[in-house]
Amino acid sequence: MFPSQNIDVLIKDFQKDKAMALFLGAGTDLSWVYPEGERYDSFRKSVDANLLNWNNLLTELTQNACINNKEIRAIKRMSSNSLKAAILKQKLGDSYIHVIRNWLYSHCNRGTLQDSYKYFKKYQEEPTLDNLREVPFGTLYVLAEMILRQDSIKAVITQNYNNFLSETIKILIEEDIKNGSNRYGSRQKLKPIDVYDGWMDYPLDNDTFLIYHVHGYIPPPSEMLPKKESNHIVLSDEEFYQLSKDVFSWQNVTQINYLSHYTCVLLGLSLEDMTTLRLLRHANIEKSSERVYWIRGGESGFKGDKDKITLRLLSEYYESQHLYVVNDSEGYNDLYHELLEAIKNKSPKSVNI
Repeated sequence: MFPSQNIDVLIKDFQKDKAMALFLGAGTDLSWVYPEGERYDSFRKSVDANLLNWNNLLTELTQNACINNKEIRAIKRMSSNSLKAAILKQKLGDSYIHVIRNWLYSHCNRGTLQDSYKYFKKYQEEPTLDNLREVPFGTLYVLAEMILRQDSIKAVITQNYNNFLSETIKILIEEDIKNGSNRYGSRQKLKPIDVYDGWMDYPLDNDTFLIYHVHGYIPPPSEMLPKKESNHIVLSDEEFYQLSKDVFSWQNVTQINYLSHYTCVLLGLSLEDMTTLRLLRHANIEKSSERVYWIRGGESGFKGDKDKITLRLLSEYYESQHLYVVNDSEGYNDLYHELLEAIKNKSPKSVNI
């Protein structure tokens, strides 16, 4: 089945209310925002400098860890991000987590997300792709809206360290109650909970929505850090090795369980990531009839005939591993917009490839 058809199958799974889990990579925190009156293309350089991505996080760690420009240049020349992180972690010591926390929440916090709601409200009132492009942290808002509108989405498994998604869900619920719109029906009672290593369990009810932070969690500065401060996130080589070695860790067991028994949607994840491929391979051994979809915004390619052949070959291989590619050559914004509109309308739509 070619990727243009896979989105229709995914939408049918939404229509059937199949139990689903969303798997989120770091790409789901990207903010393609520019000031009102400015066009994105003319503002891109300064936008890129503020993106919440691994490269910019490593740049921040490097600036704090290195004592001179020679060290900074040496770190930048290294090709492995996880090796960079291991060296920087060793150099920063106890301040490693604090630097990451300050960087994360200085770029985005509850106030930032609350201010962004007015842009998303415009998109809600007139859901066009251009309006979505204007929304700061638009991907987060679209994901939160999808979760609130689709009862069958049961959990989120994320590689991100922050509370941005849970806060965005709370903001949408609060605005829905304040406006008296009852846009989300019974999901208005949803209580998002961030789950992480060292999280203290307590009685859960039907309205609890769990967001599993399988690579660790760093709360905002107003909250206490988890006790395992020195090693509770996964970023450096040693942390990836430890997670891979402990096959019975709650992180591995949780992910394999959802991949094996739920319809899963992978967003913002790369299939060049060995961690993702390892989990998919383990889950495939016990695979049920449920599908795993890989959402791919292919704005950088797959437009010409040769690229379409490449995409077809990749898709055929992935489908043999129970993984179905959903591709849109226009990029993630277009694809997320189509998915959200399909969920709202519950009618299949195809996207361009």
